[in-house]
Amino acid sequence: MGLDKRTVTIKSNSAPAPFILFAMNDTPPVEGLKARPMTAADREIRASALFRNLNRVAPTVTWEEIDGPRWASYVGFDVARGDTGLVLEAAGPGEQPLPVGSIWAGFHKGLGYVSDEVPEVVLNVVPEWQGRGLGGWLLEEVANHGRENGWHGLSLSVENGHPARRLYGRHDFVAQDQNGTMLRKLSPIVRSVAVYCGSAVGERHEFAEAARALGTALAQQGIALVYGGGDVGLMGIVADACLAAGGEVVGVMPRDLVDLEIAHSGLTQLEVTGSMSERKKRMEDLADAYVALPGGMGTLEELFQVLVRQQLGPYTGPVALMNVEGYWSPMLKALRSMSEEGFVPERYLDALVVASTPQELFDGFASWSYPGLKWKR
Repeated sequence: MGLDKRTVTIKSNSAPAPFILFAMNDTPPVEGLKARPMTAADREIRASALFRNLNRVAPTVTWEEIDGPRWASYVGFDVARGDTGLVLEAAGPGEQPLPVGSIWAGFHKGLGYVSDEVPEVVLNVVPEWQGRGLGGWLLEEVANHGRENGWHGLSLSVENGHPARRLYGRHDFVAQDQNGTMLRKLSPIVRSVAVYCGSAVGERHEFAEAARALGTALAQQGIALVYGGGDVGLMGIVADACLAAGGEVVGVMPRDLVDLEIAHSGLTQLEVTGSMSERKKRMEDLADAYVALPGGMGTLEELFQVLVRQQLGPYTGPVALMNVEGYWSPMLKALRSMSEEGFVPERYLDALVVASTPQELFDGFASWSYPGLKWKR
């Protein structure tokens, strides 16, 4: 995160950050090329790319067929359903932009359909620009976008014998059937973790040991720690351990608690909010994943707020429990009972990462799949 050591006051009336349709994570691998988000107006680019793909091995479709109903869902582009993509452009005659590559992911039931949570990808680089790493770069940009937004994977349809299958295989796509469907599973990108835990150390020394181990492991993984900003209890222990191991630690604390002088003085950054509700919202916004160590009422409130957010939106990454000495087992049993009685959809409990060690936690993040929103929009 590259944070400076400082204290920042968060104003309650600050405007929310705008939704970014597509964020490029890197620059194109060929100098002089520019990447831009695809829009619905790029229909001709999509039609041309689809035409080249379908006719690469042998003549298969005509331009008239590309314009027909069979390929309409591929040539179309619906931002409302989540479609997104990129266009790579070079400088053409008169400095006019010349499309040289494109990729888009569409949520529709095409030839490579796997599930509603997995968009189908179409990738094309014009022949004279192939062999320069553009296809791989475009694939990774879309994959990173999907990981940031909770996509379960990426699918595509490419017939056996098509030269592009080698490229897709190098980028973790695996054949699903004999009809050309390939799938790449996606795990979330976790750069920062919000840790919820007690302002007391608890009655068992294992709680403090677990907090210390988690803070150290986050630093070793290069994952920033976001927490409540205190220097007491398990809060202070996890922060101290992360800092001692060279990690970045962001504390978020309401002004009234800072005034009580319980804020940690050695953090990478301390953000001061006007209220407890603003604190929780800010921690949620700063984190890619959420972990609960043993704690009390405050920890439960923070944990359940983020669990509800995972059901109702916006997109929320993995939520995990460090089940030290079985601390969370009674609650997990109660949640299962609620599910059996019809009040908690089972998929949200299945999505909970339950770990006893940091390595189990990271493994859980790597295999996690977004359970989706409770109410479909």
